[in-house]
Amino acid sequence: MSADGKALILNEAHLARQTMGDAELQREILSLFVAEAERLLRQVHEAKDPVKRAERVHALKGLARNVGAERLALAASDAQAEAARPEGDLSDLGMAVEEVIAHLLGR
Repeated sequence: MSADGKALILNEAHLARQTMGDAELQREILSLFVAEAERLLRQVHEAKDPVKRAERVHALKGLARNVGAERLALAASDAQAEAARPEGDLSDLGMAVEEVIAHLLGR
């Protein structure tokens, strides 16, 4: 979180702690993060079973928390209840994934 308590697209300090400040490791982890986030979001949208969809959203939330993608983690947390409903609205989740990926591409 930022000093004013707002969620960050990417908490760089968290990522640095997770990687012990190793810039090369950060690049590798973020590259894997992008591929995994895209894969999980695709699985969320393809899942016919609400329980399976909710499980994929939960996995996306954990992935986001691991690297410090705070806004995505919050969006995934909010989306978990929606994902468990057959007609749940997951548009905010998709936008959060797009936001963090765009941020990383502009780094």
